[in-house]
Amino acid sequence: MRKLTWLLPVTLTLLLVLAATVSVSAQDDLEVTDLSISPNSVAVGETVTISANVTNTKATEETYQLELKLNGEVEDSQDLTLGAGESDTVTFTITADTPGDYFVELGNASDLLTVKATSFLDMFAPWVWWTIGAIIGVLILLVIIIALMPSRKKQPGTVTQGRQGQPSAQAGAPFPMQEQFQTPGTFPAPGQFPAPAPMTTQYPQYARRPIFSMSNLTITPNQVKAGDPVTISAIASNNGSEAGTYSVVLRINGMVENIIDLMLSPGASQATTFTLIKDIGGEYYTEIDGLSGVFIVIPLVPANFSVSNLVISPERAKQGENIIISAIVTNNGELPGNYSAALRLKGAVESTEDIDLGPGESRKLAFKIAKTAPGFYNVELEGLTGRFVIEMEWQG
Repeated sequence: MRKLTWLLPVTLTLLLVLAATVSVSAQDDLEVTDLSISPNSVAVGETVTISANVTNTKATEETYQLELKLNGEVEDSQDLTLGAGESDTVTFTITADTPGDYFVELGNASDLLTVKATSFLDMFAPWVWWTIGAIIGVLILLVIIIALMPSRKKQPGTVTQGRQGQPSAQAGAPFPMQEQFQTPGTFPAPGQFPAPAPMTTQYPQYARRPIFSMSNLTITPNQVKAGDPVTISAIASNNGSEAGTYSVVLRINGMVENIIDLMLSPGASQATTFTLIKDIGGEYYTEIDGLSGVFIVIPLVPANFSVSNLVISPERAKQGENIIISAIVTNNGELPGNYSAALRLKGAVESTEDIDLGPGESRKLAFKIAKTAPGFYNVELEGLTGRFVIEMEWQG
């Protein structure tokens, strides 16, 4: 009985070691190629698509558990069943939650993913910034109006028009005749009355000139792909009492990008619109007469290619008979590019072909070969594998 008690844990340990060895061996027979991360630089909250081509290099059908790891931790997994030499494309979709750099591992393939922090301007909705800008613009306008208003304080000693059309003295200023007849009981002789002072009226002199202001800066959209247009607009207003010409200056990253001249009547407003295209990715700081904003240009994904759907026709042929080996080549990037495909038979390069593909374009690639030596020929085309047989012709 004691011998059976010791035998049980030893048996369990051997089974666990055997299972781990089989699992590691299965993973070693799984080849992952053409790992693609689109896009490989995103902001927090955006979706990332990770795809790759998976090939079973064993001679038998196998079932694998393919794990997607971020910085060594399992993010997601998929179960795959592949026949001998069979390939398939797997796709994972994840959401970027935390900013930073992430090392992405999928089987034996790896790449880098960058998650950028959300900028300060993205913390609030655009209408909130428009409202704040309008309030600041109104406050600045009120300060300008108050500063330009002339003083209405009366000067001492100024003669103003009385009720009956006669001049009256300001408070504290003596009437001209009171200065000459201060002694009681004395009156001026005929012809000795002084001439009345001339009546004058002073009016404030208001400044007459145009006063310009800008408001309601709008950037649409505030995030674009490289090469797509961005529209920047604002409203120019003339708050002065005369017409005038105003130069609206658009600055990008501190440099003058464009200038539009506007002729505005007193009290008139007019929308000003700029359209520009940027081919280089990054953040662009926008400024129009004190109003500011930011838009982001996302760089285009370079050309990257995948090869799929390997077809060998026929798989059995006679000596000297033509065999067509074809596959589909796809450009998964956002820029055009050139791809050179190499066909290998029994490990040696048999033929190569160059193909130009635009963004997202797919095209069929075909090789025509003929072999006279009988036997089996292993075919490899950019990670895809297969084989054909040349049968010997018997002569009686």
